[in-house]
Amino acid sequence: MSGAARLPQAFAELEPFVDSWGSHTIAGRLAARCERSMDEIRVFYEAMCARAEEAIGYVDRFGLDDLPDDARNLMALVLGLAQAHVAIEIHGQPRAPGTPWPNSIRIARGLPFLG
Repeated sequence: MSGAARLPQAFAELEPFVDSWGSHTIAGRLAARCERSMDEIRVFYEAMCARAEEAIGYVDRFGLDDLPDDARNLMALVLGLAQAHVAIEIHGQPRAPGTPWPNSIRIARGLPFLG
């Protein structure tokens, strides 16, 4: 996408993360975690942790069927934070210990809406 803002103005500093962490699918967000270094993951994790509560509050103002595109992208970043959390707080590395990437597990579809 060109220089158009993809997030609400109040969250503009998170814009650099949209391409890498803002996937609208579970598979895309998993790939974001598995394909990045721990340094890259940590930068995103810290930036999102600082704004996650506000981001959730912003997204909660809308119904799921009424989310404007910028709020949908912000929600995708919050969901990306869940993937970053796994690397930082659980595995201590981008992928589960002892698992290759890419692996043979393919997520065919997730739950409706950003699944």
